[in-house]
Order: sequence, then structure tokens, then C-alpha cells
Amino acid sequence: MSTKTAEELAGMRAAGLVVRRTLEAMKHAVRPGVTTAEVDEAGAKVIRDGARPAPAVVYGFPGVNLISVNDEAVHEIPGARKIRKGGLVKLDVTIEKDGFMADAAMTIGVGKISEEKFRLMACAERAFHSAMKIARAGVRVSEVGGGSSVKYAEAASR
Repeated sequence: MSTKTAEELAGMRAAGLVVRRTLEAMKHAVRPGVTTAEVDEAGAKVIRDGARPAPAVVYGFPGVNLISVNDEAVHEIPGARKIRKGGLVKLDVTIEKDGFMADAAMTIGVGKISEEKFRLMACAERAFHSAMKIARAGVRVSEVGGGSSVKYAEAASR
């Protein structure tokens, strides 16, 4: 979406703020022994205050947010899986607010994590920031994903 008015920009900012607040609430809920359903509920409380969970609205997703643990890639359904010390938890939030969509994700290390997991998180973050330098209106997704951001991430992981 391209913003054309100050009102549209304000709408996008408002949606983005809900996503940020949701991720923060979920991040603070992540700790050993907590289930992914409990983390999802912490985020759902924020979303219910004026927004809607886009995965549920658009795709009929059974959770509010998408939460993956360790070897699960992305987009897992929150449930009874307990979070353990030393693990990685991926939080992915997409909401709709007043006709505007916003989406963001983060990965959290639970307590002390292994060097390998730390390097994985650092490499993914560097690749994201590199891709953001390329991503602009008119640039194809394949150019972002297949361009210098991938080369940068590969070099950084060595």
C-alpha cells in the first residue's frame, strides 16, 4: 500500500503501534514453563483493544498470533507446548485496524541460549536489515530475497 494522505499514514502508524504493543506484551510473557497459548493470550489482550487478528480474520487461523518454538519454522498454532529455557521463540503478529494492516515478528532467546542459536538470530537480523536497505516501491520481492541481502547473510554466517 502506498500512503497518499496524512490520514492514511496516521492509520498505518496506529496499526503499527498495536503490533509493537502486542509483541512487547508477548515478549514479556515468554519464560520457561509458559505455554504458547498463554503467550498468545497476552498478545490477544492488546489486540482486542481496538484491532482484529488478521490471520484469524483472513485465513480462519485458530490462534490470534503465530508462535513457533525452536525447530518450528514459522506460523505455528499456539497451544499446550511449553517454552523451555535455552530455546528460541518466534512471535509473529499481524493485525487489522480501521482498514489498515500491520505485521511484524521477532525471535526471542529464552534465558541463556547456545552460541549456535545466538549466531542464527544475529544472522537473521543482519539479513533483515540488509534487505530493508533494498526494499522499496517498485523493487520486486525476488530482488530483495535473491539480491545482496542473501549474499550478505551468507557471508555473515561464516
